[in-house]
Amino acid sequence: MAAHLMTRHRPRPLRCPRRRALAVAAVVTASLAAACSSGGGGTAALDRAGATAPAPTGAAAPSASTTAPPAAPATTATTATPTGPDQAPVPDTPAALAAELTRVETELGRPGLTPGDAAPWGRRQQLLYLVLSSNPEWAPEVTAAVAETVRPVVELNWEARRNLSALVNSEKLADTMPAWDIGAPLPADELLGYYREAADATGVPWEVLAAINLVESRMGRIRGLSTAGAVGPMQFLPSTWSGCCSGDPTVDRDAIIGAATYLKQRGALKDLNRAIHGYNNSDHYVRAVRAYADTLSADPGRYYGYHAWEVLFLSSAGLLRIPEGYHQTEPVDAATWLTQHPEAFVAGDA
Repeated sequence: MAAHLMTRHRPRPLRCPRRRALAVAAVVTASLAAACSSGGGGTAALDRAGATAPAPTGAAAPSASTTAPPAAPATTATTATPTGPDQAPVPDTPAALAAELTRVETELGRPGLTPGDAAPWGRRQQLLYLVLSSNPEWAPEVTAAVAETVRPVVELNWEARRNLSALVNSEKLADTMPAWDIGAPLPADELLGYYREAADATGVPWEVLAAINLVESRMGRIRGLSTAGAVGPMQFLPSTWSGCCSGDPTVDRDAIIGAATYLKQRGALKDLNRAIHGYNNSDHYVRAVRAYADTLSADPGRYYGYHAWEVLFLSSAGLLRIPEGYHQTEPVDAATWLTQHPEAFVAGDA
């Protein structure tokens, strides 16, 4: 178990819902569904100690008019180099979590944030809401303690995370890693262009399309069949695709335009919630998608933070980051995989 989780007030072991859909199974976000996906930037240890650096040298000499004590042997002081936002310790109290959410959501709300600037903050954001999901009794205290300037976005993100958690079918954590391919998503601005293109063609809000893409496949990172047989970044059943759409459901642009087309056919322009319900027959799913979409409607710049969310998988071996390049055609034992990839450990009791 990570040292920072071994305190008296440590959060309960992270738990994430598992559901039928591919993305749901992944953890993180769990945004989603069964797979709850999420994550960080290359290094798994979020509490990694910072490097040390020598203190400044060249202190002023004593004044000649004073009697200086004998010179002491030179010593080298060290100060911790600040860690990146996605490498900091996991908050272990409601107050600490509220402070971190304030810091992260403030950064993600800065005007003019670039995808590169947003990425580490987005990864941190993803983990913080997983911590809150693992300690839901903290929610009233946390949401009350965050800064008023970010409280609306915190409440929306918590609404999404809470509803995705409610999609869980079982409390039993997986002992095996999923049979998935994990790849890099398309660049944030390229995907944004497809969302907007689809919105212009159909009238379905681009924010809803981005939210579904986030929840279903971490914006295209998770590749493979869901437990229900859905495919592609927007998770279409082949039978559904053939009845509404054209092109290739495994190609991002085609899938995004296809999702907008399907939602429009389902009556999205008159009743958006009902149309999303047709995408996934769950009130919790609808609430989660709408919460993420409402966040983007209020501040489109926050899209870059969501785009950075990784694929995290909550297993019996702990919360694990599944990196780009992961490829398994069959499930593999999680504990064994972790011994081969110790850098994938994020948090938990492993």
